[in-house]
Amino acid sequence: MRKIIGTLAILVAMAVVAASHQTAAQPNDATEKMLIANERALQEAVAKADKTSFRSLVLPEGTWTTRPGFVPMKLLVNGLEQFALTKWDIVNPRVTWIDESTAIVLYAWTGTGTFDNQPLAPTTLASTVWTKRNGKWLAVHHQQTDLVRN
Repeated sequence: MRKIIGTLAILVAMAVVAASHQTAAQPNDATEKMLIANERALQEAVAKADKTSFRSLVLPEGTWTTRPGFVPMKLLVNGLEQFALTKWDIVNPRVTWIDESTAIVLYAWTGTGTFDNQPLAPTTLASTVWTKRNGKWLAVHHQQTDLVRN
């Protein structure tokens, strides 16, 4: 009987330890759809040089990666007109969760246009880190890597 009680105690202890190491349940599909919609809205704000929409979607101290380097979001907002996009799309978006208040939206960006009068690659791999602050999801870092054909 002691062996059974001892075994049960060990199993219960293991279950408690395992449960304590698990993160909270992953956010639901609606949250992922909202993050992808936010990503589309962010790209739309860039395409239209819509400063108000851009500011509403980003953390001012966040960064946007460009070919020349990292640009703080609070500065990029005043340079959105450097983007001249004739068309664009987000292809195959996926959400990867860091924790319940931080996620990365990954996708292929396709389009045509320029940044600072330099042509953009027609396809890039893109990712944006989104974080929840005071109940609102905001972009904290965005990057795009050009896909080059050999």
